[in-house]
Amino acid sequence: MTTRNEPARATASGARVLPLHGQAQSYAWGSPTAIPNLLGAAATGEPVAELWLGTHPVATALAEDDGIRRPATDLVGQLPFLLKVLAAEKALSLQVHPDLAQARAGFDADDAAGLGLGDPRRRYRDRNHKPELIVALSPFRALAGMRDPGRTLAIVARLGSPALTAAFRPLADDPSGGAAQVLRSLLTMPREPARDLVRGLVATARRLAAGPYGAAAPTAPGPPSAETDDTATDGAAVDGAEADDVARAADLIGLLAAAHPGDVGIAAALLLNDVTLRPGEGLFQPARLLHAYVSGLGIEIMAASDNVLRGGLTPKHIDVDELLRILDPTPSAAPILMPRTLAVSSGGLLRGWDVPVGDFALTEAICTGGALDVGRPMLLLAIEGAVRVTGTADDGTTVAPVELRGGRSALLAGSAALTLTGTGRVFLAASGR
Repeated sequence: MTTRNEPARATASGARVLPLHGQAQSYAWGSPTAIPNLLGAAATGEPVAELWLGTHPVATALAEDDGIRRPATDLVGQLPFLLKVLAAEKALSLQVHPDLAQARAGFDADDAAGLGLGDPRRRYRDRNHKPELIVALSPFRALAGMRDPGRTLAIVARLGSPALTAAFRPLADDPSGGAAQVLRSLLTMPREPARDLVRGLVATARRLAAGPYGAAAPTAPGPPSAETDDTATDGAAVDGAEADDVARAADLIGLLAAAHPGDVGIAAALLLNDVTLRPGEGLFQPARLLHAYVSGLGIEIMAASDNVLRGGLTPKHIDVDELLRILDPTPSAAPILMPRTLAVSSGGLLRGWDVPVGDFALTEAICTGGALDVGRPMLLLAIEGAVRVTGTADDGTTVAPVELRGGRSALLAGSAALTLTGTGRVFLAASGR
């Protein structure tokens, strides 16, 4: 019997590498062009937010087996992860994911309350946690983790209105945990006062963007990059860092207001580290960390789960009490990961991003012409160039070769050691266990 975290072996003898056809998701925040361009497909003008490559029941990818497209689940069972291409043109919701114990308890509580899986009020869709990693293919702007309270309060002072200052006062009173109180104050604010607060915040941000702070404001996604989270220590540098923070905050407020007009989550977003990943840099989202993606194209991999607690910048269901119950309000830097070189050969190199979970492992093969051994990935996604996939199954048989060009993906059904030959870049996804 196949369990959720133990992929099944192929039902046919030997192992096979099969072309895989992902499922596109047309959420309103998606880019009309980024994913079609990657796939070499014509853009329709409609947003394409994500391409799902995996066995998630919401949108299971199809494997091409002897000319017939079959659900990948038929060949490998349920994979413990979901691989995606994500293209954000507008900001996603402010959100938190539960840890494993919280997910199990929350799922059982929703069941006990009689909330069906299709009920929009349901908070937990399964009993699994949902750690995530996104690796930037383009400059990728994101909000992640509670910013240093001093920096946040300096921004609030520059954007100052009595209502905004009052909402953020708990952060000054309790720097280590006051972010939770700020969130409660903002997210439970009555509708009209909240709209007034946001209206004033947006107007102030526009004035700042047009004034002396505007010269430092980034274009979207724009700098600063990962290493700019450090707080300067000398007086002149602090002044410059503060000016950069204010300019970036004004720019962010404008972007969020355009995508989510009147949403009090625009003010709540000021609590978070605002970073832009360079291509190749990763951002890991552990349990209990408040985060949101703002814009950019990336490869995302996550544990197979639908559990999301939302706090703003969304028309979907928000449960403030539950979000705050599972939230970690402790200030921290954004969990940015630099790629680590895993292997180098005449055929290219392998690099990966070290994550503290066993649900998934993501590797990138940069192929330079010769043969590059890549182990036993479950999924392969080429993003550029052309490579040939060959391999030897555990029973000693030869795997029939498959050609992968940019935008094409493949599924390994069974167990085999694979080799890539050609020139291009391929992302490889596997269980981290």
